Amino acid sequence: MTFLKYFFSIVGGALAASILGGVFACVVALISPEFVATLFSRDAAAAGGSLVRYAAAVGMIWGIFLGTAVMAFSILLVTVIHAVRIIRKKSDAQQPD
Repeated sequence: MTFLKYFFSIVGGALAASILGGVFACVVALISPEFVATLFSRDAAAAGGSLVRYAAAVGMIWGIFLGTAVMAFSILLVTVIHAVRIIRKKSDAQQPD
């Protein structure tokens, strides 16, 4: 059951980061479309597509990558701390007073 909790935490964090990345990229594209056109790709602006939609898509992709990495690292730290507590508890129980 713990595995599923951690898995859904990673998925939820990645999706939240994806949404946040997409919103942030949309805001940047609305404020400075020239910046987004030169930052991501010149072809997106030349193709006649919506630059804001393109920025949202790229922002969501980067958000999901970064969100997954951050959540996985956070869960790794929680797991290591939990393992250290178990090892410390076992070593304290084995030592005579």
